[in-house]
Amino acid sequence: MFTENYFADIHLHPTLKSFNSGRPYPRKNIWESYPHDIGKTNPAKFVISNTEGLAKYSQTNFYELSKGKVRVATASLYPMEKGFMNMRNLPNLIVNKKAQEEVLQIISGYTADSIRYMKDSQNYFGDLLEEYRFLMDGQGESPDGQYAYKVVNNFAELKSVLAKDETTIAVIVAIEGSHVLFDEEMLTAKLTTSQMKKKIEEHIGILKSWEVPPLTVNLSHHFYNHLCGHSRSFAGGSRSLLNQNKGIDTGLTGLGIKVLKEYASVNNGKRIIVDTKHMSVKGRIEYYNWIKSYNYISPNDKIPVISSHTGVNGFKTLSGSVRAADSPAKYDSKHFNSWSLNISDEEINIIHNSTGLIGIMLDKHKLGGGEFFKNHIIGIKEIDKIKEAYLRIFFDNVLQIVKAVGNETGWNSIAIGSDFDGAIEHIDPYDKCSTYPQLYQDMIAFLERTRYGKSLWYHQKPEEMVDKIMRKNVMDFYERHFV
Repeated sequence: MFTENYFADIHLHPTLKSFNSGRPYPRKNIWESYPHDIGKTNPAKFVISNTEGLAKYSQTNFYELSKGKVRVATASLYPMEKGFMNMRNLPNLIVNKKAQEEVLQIISGYTADSIRYMKDSQNYFGDLLEEYRFLMDGQGESPDGQYAYKVVNNFAELKSVLAKDETTIAVIVAIEGSHVLFDEEMLTAKLTTSQMKKKIEEHIGILKSWEVPPLTVNLSHHFYNHLCGHSRSFAGGSRSLLNQNKGIDTGLTGLGIKVLKEYASVNNGKRIIVDTKHMSVKGRIEYYNWIKSYNYISPNDKIPVISSHTGVNGFKTLSGSVRAADSPAKYDSKHFNSWSLNISDEEINIIHNSTGLIGIMLDKHKLGGGEFFKNHIIGIKEIDKIKEAYLRIFFDNVLQIVKAVGNETGWNSIAIGSDFDGAIEHIDPYDKCSTYPQLYQDMIAFLERTRYGKSLWYHQKPEEMVDKIMRKNVMDFYERHFV
């Protein structure tokens, strides 16, 4: 029997800040909390004053998870993409390398020597192997002996960890972005297509030979990786500094299709499920068509669709999501974040019908559009009103999923995929994993008090619905697909 006193998060980044606390030798372990280095240059001070919604501290160190009773944690490994190292349109104040490093330190939480190391490294795959080893080698008791974590390889191991005691965290491995498959030789662009495909096979084979292979991998991330186009993800100042234009909104490449097939195969090891977050709409449509054909031909071996950290965009169809380009005007005019990075009603049903999972992220600007902030947040000073507004936009996203499915089973596809420590602008006042018990109670109390969206509850009680979102749906998904 599972204890009911825990929560699950299907997308967070507990290794990023600790692993990058010094390269090649991290200074911190995965349990430690430490503030970002805020720097001393004028550009650093400017960035600090203009990124108030970005946490400058660890949101997911394992003490945070333990305090928040997050006992099922999907740790997403992520070697930083080179696109972050090449800022454009920098203010005139940024005139030297030190200032640029300090800006990256503030945003990422990485140390200056780690940033310099990553700038010099041309081997994403090698960096991935090191981050994986860091996670695996840290297993066991916390420094104070009160808690522990274990990386689990299947649902049976997950159940065993949960049944053993109430203080051990079960960690599932994931990877964000298939740029991680590229090593230095592949990044030279000198290899032939057949040589690239051979390297892809080798590297995916290595992933599948790990003691604990990744359960999910995102095909795309923020920048073009020559596998699949990506959706625009940066807005505001980040959009002007970081150039996402290359490959934006394009579809799958031949090499990308090769990667998908290698991930999906069970002839080269355990299947790795593709996480569709960050893929372009064109790429997602192509992938869903492939999944549909595969699942039709193989009804006893269906592949689920997962979008691990997202929001809804309010459009009926995938094609509707891209009818207008993703722009500030498109965002400002809607209640939801209407960019194609988020999922439409059509996509909700594709995920639901595949027995997949939708992780609602705790980034306020991915859940709400300009109209929401204008009408419910800007100018509001009362903390209780701000909290209630964010609970409403969270449940607006949830209820849109249920409405799109059109029956009670819509509640079975929803989870939390916070993206904490992924440089998000968190929902106030739920800024880190230790706030999950409060979030859980606040969500139940909000529904009980307001009866919000009651016509879509399908006779369920608030506690039942919130339990599904924060725990039960994840466990059901893992029981089906974490084998």
